[in-house]
Amino acid sequence: MANPLLAGPPRYTAHSAWPPLVALVAAVVAQAGLQLLGGVLGAYVGGGDAQLMSGVPAAKQLLLAVLIFLALSQVGVVAFAWWGAGLFGGERRAVLQLQRGAPSVRDVVAALVGLALVLGTYNALVYLIRPDLFMSDVAPFRPMLEAPLWPVTMLAVGIGAPLSEEFLFRGFLLSALARWRGGFWPAALLANAVWTSFHFGYSVAGVLEVFVGGLYLSWLLWRTGNLWMPIIAHAATNIFFLAVLALYPLP
Repeated sequence: MANPLLAGPPRYTAHSAWPPLVALVAAVVAQAGLQLLGGVLGAYVGGGDAQLMSGVPAAKQLLLAVLIFLALSQVGVVAFAWWGAGLFGGERRAVLQLQRGAPSVRDVVAALVGLALVLGTYNALVYLIRPDLFMSDVAPFRPMLEAPLWPVTMLAVGIGAPLSEEFLFRGFLLSALARWRGGFWPAALLANAVWTSFHFGYSVAGVLEVFVGGLYLSWLLWRTGNLWMPIIAHAATNIFFLAVLALYPLP
């Protein structure tokens, strides 16, 4: 059987019945609003529950609260995307591009090889040309990988972020935008730009990496019509990054 990444027509078909502009506003409000709500809840749970924080050094309690809010907001984002996909008569699995089921191991390996080439080359160039930018982007993650925070970090950054962001932006939002006159790629560029805007805490090089990586994830979705492909690729990227940073701390 031919690899859908390279052979045959693209398999993506937009199924959302949402008005594109309404979906765009809803996605932005959901992401920003749930992050804010999760922040309030996380600060309350992490900072106000002495039993939960017992054994956690005082210097790490705020960071733990941040990670808790991140995980809480991610659950909310996934729930919103799933709920929203069913509005206006939409069939949730079709809208979110989940109707094809799990991809084959061969397709996943091919997707990860391509992703490694794209982001590996980009990061190597950034590290060689502007190591200061590279280091400034990885520095905030170092304390997150110290005990007792690293399991929460792996859960939130390695699994929660890929699931929530792909469900919302390349699942819910892109399916609505792609019904616009321009079709898939103008919609993918817009959805990718909105997604990238939530990463503006990074350096210029870091923001560009997010945008480039998002384009590759969009291409995977376009070729396969299966949201699990960008979810898996996104998760593999985050987990690999955290593992390398934990095992081989950079200077």
